[in-house]
Amino acid sequence: MSLVDDVFGSLPQPLIDQWGIDAVYIKASQHQNYDPESGTVLGVSSEIPIKALITIIKGKEQEGFYQQRMVKFMIPASYFNGYYPKTTDSIRYAEDGIQRTAKICDPKQYRGDSPIMHILIGEVS
Repeated sequence: MSLVDDVFGSLPQPLIDQWGIDAVYIKASQHQNYDPESGTVLGVSSEIPIKALITIIKGKEQEGFYQQRMVKFMIPASYFNGYYPKTTDSIRYAEDGIQRTAKICDPKQYRGDSPIMHILIGEVS
């Protein structure tokens, strides 16, 4: 751990717990199989209740890669107990009374093996 972790490591969770919205992180099964007859992916996913700060990404952000229904999630790493978000995962949340699901398309960790927060880009379906 570095001095940055010692000083700021405990900040994300209380701040996001206070200001974030309720959401559910859907962690995809590690053992998924594709069934070509039904066209579905088989495997059991697990759900983790979280709080997250959500912002909308503008088309110009990140070198124009992202499109209109992309959102950015800021989530404390402490919710995941060492798990690193993957592109097979998704997040379910409410927006204007409607349940939305965002598939993670760009997970970012800036602190290597001990991040204090995950910044995830998701595509809303």
